[in-house]
Amino acid sequence: MSKHRLLELDALRGVAAFCVVLYHYIYRYDEIYSHPEMSVAWIQVAEFGVQLFFMISGFVIFWTLNRTQRPLDFIVSRFSRLYPVYWAALFVTFAVVSLFGLPGREVALTEAVMNVLMFHEYLFVPHVDGVYWTLTVELTFYFWMFTLYLTSRLDSVESYSLVIIFFSVLHSLGVLDIPAPIYKILLMRDLPMFLAGICFYRLMSDGGDKRRIMLTLCLTLLSSLAIYSWREFCIFAGFYAVFFLATSNRLPILSVRPLVALGAISYSLYLVHQNIGYVIINYTYQLGINPILGIIAAVLVSIAIASVLTKYVEKPSLARIRSAYRQSEQMQKMARKLSFSFGR
Repeated sequence: MSKHRLLELDALRGVAAFCVVLYHYIYRYDEIYSHPEMSVAWIQVAEFGVQLFFMISGFVIFWTLNRTQRPLDFIVSRFSRLYPVYWAALFVTFAVVSLFGLPGREVALTEAVMNVLMFHEYLFVPHVDGVYWTLTVELTFYFWMFTLYLTSRLDSVESYSLVIIFFSVLHSLGVLDIPAPIYKILLMRDLPMFLAGICFYRLMSDGGDKRRIMLTLCLTLLSSLAIYSWREFCIFAGFYAVFFLATSNRLPILSVRPLVALGAISYSLYLVHQNIGYVIINYTYQLGINPILGIIAAVLVSIAIASVLTKYVEKPSLARIRSAYRQSEQMQKMARKLSFSFGR
């Protein structure tokens, strides 16, 4: 897989992140606090930028595991990518909300500390920032994919996933009642998007029977008719088309510098934008400033904070952790032992 193609996926992730930002600042803010005399319905579709994230994760994680030689390599890779900047964003968000206030969005210090786990939702701990719910979904996906990797069943991911999606469809149609904890831990709502990303990787890497992969893609898309609705089906069909063009080097616009730059800060932007942006928009309302100007201010401040976190936290910590891991004789010995234990 070429670095250029991954660069385009990063840019696509940046576009998805920006869509989610606009959705939260315009439509979601209106739901929570109200945007008086401001039309917001048109931006509702941007909510599904999250599903595009899941598709990209399916593609990238399957690609990563296919070239991972030792289990500990994957764990260190994901930890260094996700956690350090998440902790920084968590601290900044908690500090801003605690200092300036945000009705209905504040959490206690003890709850904020529990958020460092990233899977705190399973412990019924509220999020410091509402967007963190997707991180729990991502970690759960990583867990299941890593389990398949450890048991040498990664090539069977489509079969296992389709069985789960089948039961999810039955649940959505009211034929089967699946308890909420099982529905959640098996990712029964979001699995089709992760699987779609995996299928696109297989198509682009010439791995497997293309007809079977195309059939699986069609089934993941059709499942959205039951799990969601016709509207989401049409939106996701558009996502599939864009994803195909992006992963086959047929969408050169994703290589333009602004989108590449947006892609580079997309994770940090996603982490910091919501509650900090709400604080800014609330403040501009109190000052009697036009809400559109408040939204623009929130976007600019969030991009600025994300840029700082990316440059001074995300990239340096990622490089240092991975370098320390490679150079640590003890960690390498542990990696070899773990690899041997699982027959890798």
